Amino acid sequence: MRFSIIQHGGQQYDLTVALRDRILRQPLGLKFSDEQLAAESTAIHVAGWIDDQVRACSVVAEQDDGWFQIRQVAVDNEFQRQGYGKQLMEFVHHHVESLGGKRVFCHSRDVAESFYADLGYRSVGDYFEAVSIQHVRMEKDL
Repeated sequence: MRFSIIQHGGQQYDLTVALRDRILRQPLGLKFSDEQLAAESTAIHVAGWIDDQVRACSVVAEQDDGWFQIRQVAVDNEFQRQGYGKQLMEFVHHHVESLGGKRVFCHSRDVAESFYADLGYRSVGDYFEAVSIQHVRMEKDL
């Protein structure tokens, strides 16, 4: 899988939105609103490609004091559990470091907590509900 930073808007971005919608939103009966997608205009968008098809993606938003939030991590169903999610996260971590980022966090779905723990993230605080399922904040120093 090869990774690239893509621009908000345009065809490549639309492909990542479609993947996130299929993997993360549709199973919960949710759809992206125009406002939600417009709010991503200042974020960093990462796409993972196999044979010119987007098979993985993530959204990264710079926060305060060297923190970056990693959101909307998705790997196409047929490519899950093959190491591509780990490769995606390693690419994201390196990119964040290249921007001077020192720490990352995410709001992990409870079913993905072990995935992030295996990457060196630690759970912080209590579980909370977001988009109708349990999440926990997870952090990692880069």
